[in-house]
Amino acid sequence: MRNYKEELVEQLKELDELIKNNTKNLSKLKKLPDCGVKASTVRGCDQYYLVDKETGKRIYAGKEKSKLVHGLIQRDYALATDKKLVELRKKLDKFISNYDISDISVLYEKLPEARKHVIVPIIEPEDSYIAKWLSNHPGQQNSFPEDGIYRTNRGEMVRSKSEKIIADALEKYKVPYQYEPMLELGYNTIYPDFVVLNIRTRKTIYWEHLGIVSDIEYATKNFKKIQGYEKNDYLLGRDLIITMESAEAPIDVKLVEKKIKEFLL
Repeated sequence: MRNYKEELVEQLKELDELIKNNTKNLSKLKKLPDCGVKASTVRGCDQYYLVDKETGKRIYAGKEKSKLVHGLIQRDYALATDKKLVELRKKLDKFISNYDISDISVLYEKLPEARKHVIVPIIEPEDSYIAKWLSNHPGQQNSFPEDGIYRTNRGEMVRSKSEKIIADALEKYKVPYQYEPMLELGYNTIYPDFVVLNIRTRKTIYWEHLGIVSDIEYATKNFKKIQGYEKNDYLLGRDLIITMESAEAPIDVKLVEKKIKEFLL
């Protein structure tokens, strides 16, 4: 199960930024007089009255006081917004301090082995899930006649130096992967370069590396391949990661690691 705590912490930071910006807005309006505004719409026309907060007396605000009216209304809005933002921040901060969905998994992990053996956990333990995922996504399925010539840090043979770079980066960040699995896309069987698992979200993603995009025939073939993915609901950026290179622009290792951090961690 996905742990949303990181997203909630980000939301807290966003609230802090909104509070900061709203405080700046309020500081610009602090010199306005301490009076209120009564606003109404009559026959399609907006009408404004200045209201004395002590006596409740109303004075019609004509065009000559429009700047003051706008400032007072903006101040009232900023004050109400500040109150709501602070209230939401307190609630969210308290919730985050008491929330961690991983507590469900920990409850199982802390049990004695004798109890674990007779329990079916509501959330499958990470190690067990990864092992099952690897079994369900076997690699080395491509019967392409050429054997791999580059050995990855994990030990399998891949066909290009760039594929080794990707595989080793996945291994570095402990991302479960398989090389050249089999995937049915409609009526076609293809062999993606990699299938990878985001452990945190438990989402399966495919990774294709386009090695010679400067070759028109190769680029056209792979453009159609990407179209095939998307026509079968494997959307680029959601279910599919693409890296590419040409003779003039080799694979960017930093970009590979950036994509791993963005989509797989």
